[in-house]
Amino acid sequence: GGRLAVVIDDFGHDFKTTPPDAEWWALPYPVTAAVMPEYKRTRQAAAGAKAAGREVLIHMPFDPFLPLELPAADVDPEDVRKVAALLEKSVKQVPEAVGLNNHRSYLGTQNRPMMAWFMPRLKEKGLFFVDSRVSAKTVGYEEARKAGVKAAIIDFFLEQGKPSEECCLKWLATGVSVARRRGSAIVIGHHYHRTTLDCLKKGLPKAAAAGVEVVPVSALLK
Repeated sequence: GGRLAVVIDDFGHDFKTTPPDAEWWALPYPVTAAVMPEYKRTRQAAAGAKAAGREVLIHMPFDPFLPLELPAADVDPEDVRKVAALLEKSVKQVPEAVGLNNHRSYLGTQNRPMMAWFMPRLKEKGLFFVDSRVSAKTVGYEEARKAGVKAAIIDFFLEQGKPSEECCLKWLATGVSVARRRGSAIVIGHHYHRTTLDCLKKGLPKAAAAGVEVVPVSALLK
Protein backbone atom coordinates (compact mmCIF):
# COMPACT_ATOMS: atom_id res chain seq x y z
CA GLY A 1 0.00 0.00 0.00
CA GLY A 2 3.01 2.37 0.23
CA ARG A 3 4.52 4.52 2.95
CA LEU A 4 3.85 8.18 3.76
CA ALA A 5 6.01 10.52 5.86
CA VAL A 6 4.48 13.67 7.32
CA VAL A 7 6.91 16.37 8.46
CA ILE A 8 5.49 19.20 10.59
CA ASP A 9 7.64 22.34 10.50
CA ASP A 10 8.30 25.31 12.78
CA PHE A 11 7.92 23.79 16.25
CA GLY A 12 9.30 26.23 18.80
CA HIS A 13 8.05 29.27 16.87
CA ASP A 14 4.52 29.90 18.14
CA PHE A 15 1.71 32.34 17.47
CA LYS A 16 -1.35 33.07 19.62
CA THR A 17 -3.49 30.64 17.62
CA THR A 18 -0.91 27.84 17.45
CA PRO A 19 -2.28 24.52 18.78
CA PRO A 20 -0.38 23.36 21.89
CA ASP A 21 2.40 20.88 21.14
CA ALA A 22 0.59 18.27 23.23
CA GLU A 23 -2.23 18.19 20.68
CA TRP A 24 0.27 17.33 17.97
CA TRP A 25 1.90 14.63 20.12
CA ALA A 26 -1.55 13.13 20.68
CA LEU A 27 -1.77 12.15 17.01
CA PRO A 28 -1.42 8.36 16.99
CA TYR A 29 0.94 8.45 14.02
CA PRO A 30 4.73 8.99 13.87
CA VAL A 31 4.74 12.46 12.34
CA THR A 32 8.21 14.00 12.23
CA ALA A 33 8.79 17.26 14.14
CA ALA A 34 11.05 19.93 12.60
CA VAL A 35 12.13 22.37 15.34
CA MET A 36 13.25 25.94 14.69
CA PRO A 37 16.49 26.99 16.42
CA GLU A 38 16.92 30.34 18.14
CA TYR A 39 13.41 30.68 19.60
CA LYS A 40 12.26 30.82 23.23
CA ARG A 41 10.49 27.46 23.00
CA THR A 42 13.12 25.66 20.91
CA ARG A 43 14.36 23.49 23.77
CA GLN A 44 10.91 22.78 25.16
CA ALA A 45 9.54 21.78 21.77
CA ALA A 46 12.49 19.54 20.90
CA ALA A 47 12.49 17.79 24.27
CA GLY A 48 8.72 17.37 24.14
CA ALA A 49 8.84 15.86 20.68
CA LYS A 50 11.51 13.37 21.75
CA ALA A 51 9.61 12.46 24.92
CA ALA A 52 6.51 11.83 22.80
CA GLY A 53 8.47 9.42 20.62
CA ARG A 54 8.65 11.71 17.61
CA GLU A 55 11.57 11.90 15.26
CA VAL A 56 13.16 15.35 15.51
CA LEU A 57 14.76 17.49 12.79
CA ILE A 58 16.54 20.82 12.98
CA HIS A 59 14.51 23.24 10.86
CA MET A 60 17.49 25.19 9.55
CA PRO A 61 17.08 28.74 8.22
CA PHE A 62 19.69 29.83 5.69
CA ASP A 63 18.37 32.89 3.82
CA PRO A 64 16.51 35.20 4.33
CA PHE A 65 17.16 34.88 8.09
CA LEU A 66 20.91 35.03 7.56
CA PRO A 67 22.12 37.86 5.29
CA LEU A 68 24.10 35.76 2.81
CA GLU A 69 25.91 36.80 -0.36
CA LEU A 70 25.62 33.38 -2.08
CA PRO A 71 27.87 34.03 -5.09
CA ALA A 72 27.37 31.62 -7.98
CA ALA A 73 31.03 30.77 -8.56
CA ASP A 74 32.32 29.90 -5.10
CA VAL A 75 31.24 29.89 -1.48
CA ASP A 76 31.72 33.21 0.33
CA PRO A 77 33.96 33.02 3.45
CA GLU A 78 31.61 35.23 5.46
CA ASP A 79 28.65 33.07 4.42
CA VAL A 80 30.59 30.05 5.67
CA ARG A 81 31.18 31.71 9.02
CA LYS A 82 27.52 32.60 9.48
CA VAL A 83 26.12 29.23 8.43
CA ALA A 84 28.70 27.26 10.42
CA ALA A 85 27.88 29.29 13.54
CA LEU A 86 24.15 28.69 13.14
CA LEU A 87 24.67 24.97 12.56
CA GLU A 88 26.73 24.69 15.75
CA LYS A 89 24.08 26.60 17.72
CA SER A 90 21.31 24.49 16.25
CA VAL A 91 22.95 21.19 17.14
CA LYS A 92 23.39 22.39 20.73
CA GLN A 93 19.84 23.75 20.98
CA VAL A 94 18.24 20.67 19.39
CA PRO A 95 20.43 17.74 20.49
CA GLU A 96 17.47 15.41 19.93
CA ALA A 97 17.77 15.93 16.17
CA VAL A 98 18.62 13.03 13.90
CA GLY A 99 18.34 15.10 10.72
CA LEU A 100 17.85 18.56 9.28
CA ASN A 101 15.51 20.18 6.80
CA ASN A 102 15.56 23.69 5.39
CA HIS A 103 13.29 26.49 6.54
CA ARG A 104 12.51 28.62 3.49
CA SER A 105 16.05 29.16 2.08
CA TYR A 106 14.82 29.70 -1.47
CA LEU A 107 18.18 31.10 -2.64
CA GLY A 108 20.40 29.07 -0.33
CA THR A 109 19.19 25.70 -1.56
CA GLN A 110 19.65 26.83 -5.17
CA ASN A 111 23.25 27.84 -4.51
CA ARG A 112 25.50 24.92 -5.39
CA PRO A 113 28.68 26.26 -3.71
CA MET A 114 26.84 26.69 -0.40
CA MET A 115 25.11 23.31 -0.55
CA ALA A 116 28.35 21.59 -1.61
CA TRP A 117 30.14 23.18 1.37
CA PHE A 118 27.33 22.53 3.84
CA MET A 119 26.62 18.85 3.25
CA PRO A 120 30.02 17.44 4.37
CA ARG A 121 29.58 19.44 7.60
CA LEU A 122 26.18 17.88 8.07
CA LYS A 123 27.73 14.45 7.53
CA GLU A 124 30.28 15.20 10.26
CA LYS A 125 27.36 15.78 12.63
CA GLY A 126 25.82 12.43 11.73
CA LEU A 127 22.62 14.09 10.49
CA PHE A 128 20.55 13.33 7.40
CA PHE A 129 19.01 15.96 5.12
CA VAL A 130 15.43 16.43 4.01
CA ASP A 131 15.14 18.88 1.13
CA SER A 132 11.96 20.89 1.67
CA ARG A 133 12.03 21.79 -2.02
CA VAL A 134 11.00 25.41 -1.60
CA SER A 135 12.51 25.99 -5.04
CA ALA A 136 12.16 23.87 -8.16
CA LYS A 137 15.85 24.66 -8.75
CA THR A 138 17.08 23.26 -5.43
CA VAL A 139 20.36 21.35 -5.49
CA GLY A 140 20.26 20.44 -1.79
CA TYR A 141 19.21 16.84 -2.23
CA GLU A 142 21.68 16.30 -5.05
CA GLU A 143 24.60 17.75 -3.10
CA ALA A 144 23.65 15.77 0.01
CA ARG A 145 23.82 12.54 -1.96
CA LYS A 146 27.15 13.57 -3.50
CA ALA A 147 28.55 14.13 -0.02
CA GLY A 148 27.36 10.73 1.19
CA VAL A 149 24.62 12.21 3.38
CA LYS A 150 21.45 10.16 3.57
CA ALA A 151 18.70 12.34 2.16
CA ALA A 152 15.12 12.67 0.98
CA ILE A 153 13.19 15.31 -0.95
CA ILE A 154 9.58 16.20 -0.25
CA ASP A 155 6.74 15.89 -2.72
CA PHE A 156 4.63 18.89 -1.70
CA PHE A 157 3.27 21.06 1.10
CA LEU A 158 -0.12 20.39 2.63
CA GLU A 159 -1.02 24.08 2.76
CA GLN A 160 -0.49 24.94 -0.91
CA GLY A 161 -2.95 27.66 -1.79
CA LYS A 162 -4.94 29.17 1.06
CA PRO A 163 -4.39 27.09 4.22
CA SER A 164 -7.60 25.31 5.16
CA GLU A 165 -8.74 21.88 6.24
CA GLU A 166 -10.20 21.28 2.79
CA CYS A 167 -6.95 22.27 1.08
CA CYS A 168 -4.90 20.07 3.40
CA LEU A 169 -7.18 17.06 2.93
CA LYS A 170 -6.85 17.45 -0.83
CA TRP A 171 -3.05 17.42 -0.74
CA LEU A 172 -2.92 14.67 1.87
CA ALA A 173 -5.12 12.50 -0.35
CA THR A 174 -2.77 13.25 -3.23
CA GLY A 175 0.16 12.16 -1.06
CA VAL A 176 -1.63 8.92 -0.27
CA SER A 177 -2.21 8.33 -3.99
CA VAL A 178 1.47 8.97 -4.75
CA ALA A 179 2.54 6.62 -1.96
CA ARG A 180 0.29 3.86 -3.26
CA ARG A 181 1.46 4.33 -6.85
CA ARG A 182 5.17 4.98 -6.31
CA GLY A 183 5.68 3.25 -2.96
CA SER A 184 6.40 6.32 -0.88
CA ALA A 185 5.67 10.05 -0.51
CA ILE A 186 6.72 12.88 1.80
CA VAL A 187 4.54 15.86 2.68
CA ILE A 188 5.12 18.91 4.89
CA GLY A 189 2.70 20.89 7.04
CA HIS A 190 3.09 23.60 9.68
CA HIS A 191 2.32 23.32 13.37
CA TYR A 192 0.69 26.75 13.68
CA HIS A 193 -2.27 25.83 11.41
CA ARG A 194 -5.06 24.21 13.43
CA THR A 195 -6.69 23.34 10.12
CA THR A 196 -3.65 21.16 9.33
CA LEU A 197 -3.93 19.39 12.68
CA ASP A 198 -7.66 18.79 12.11
CA CYS A 199 -6.88 17.58 8.58
CA LEU A 200 -4.41 14.99 9.86
CA LYS A 201 -6.85 13.80 12.50
CA LYS A 202 -9.33 13.04 9.73
CA GLY A 203 -7.02 12.13 6.88
CA LEU A 204 -4.41 9.86 8.42
CA PRO A 205 -6.93 7.21 9.54
CA LYS A 206 -8.21 7.20 5.95
CA ALA A 207 -4.66 6.74 4.70
CA ALA A 208 -4.19 3.79 7.04
CA ALA A 209 -7.49 2.32 5.88
CA ALA A 210 -6.23 2.59 2.30
CA GLY A 211 -3.22 0.47 3.25
CA VAL A 212 -0.69 3.32 3.44
CA GLU A 213 1.66 3.21 6.43
CA VAL A 214 2.61 6.51 8.08
CA VAL A 215 6.34 6.40 8.87
CA PRO A 216 9.04 8.71 10.24
CA VAL A 217 10.82 10.52 7.42
CA SER A 218 14.04 8.60 8.14
CA ALA A 219 12.34 5.49 6.79
CA LEU A 220 12.35 7.06 3.32
CA LEU A 221 15.96 8.18 3.06
CA LYS A 222 18.17 7.26 0.14
